[in-house]
Amino acid sequence: MADGRDNLFERYDLDPREGPEAITARMRELVQEAPEEERERLRADWEALTLHPRDRLQHALSAFPETRAPLGAPPPRTRRRRREPALELADVLVMPSVAEALGVEASREAPDPLPPLADDPILDDA
Repeated sequence: MADGRDNLFERYDLDPREGPEAITARMRELVQEAPEEERERLRADWEALTLHPRDRLQHALSAFPETRAPLGAPPPRTRRRRREPALELADVLVMPSVAEALGVEASREAPDPLPPLADDPILDDA
């Protein structure tokens, strides 16, 4: 189906949105007006459009011309500035200390180191 003449809907001036009844009525008019040698071709085309739904759909989908503008080159890319993430309230809010809220003074000393493994009673048996 390279051009409109190869499409049966366009060749016979049929509306692709109409069903087999409208196609049959139009093809009947064409058969009555056609010379004897064209009638067999009209009958074969009528069968393709009315008896074979897949063929009818294929012709219907290719009947209307493309109405969208042809695709060209993509627009030039704009350079985006790297934006810093927006600050949120949690970023600037000073959270109170839990120890201060409980009235306990936090010790600034380092915690006691863990005892050596040699003093572990479970490992003594091993």
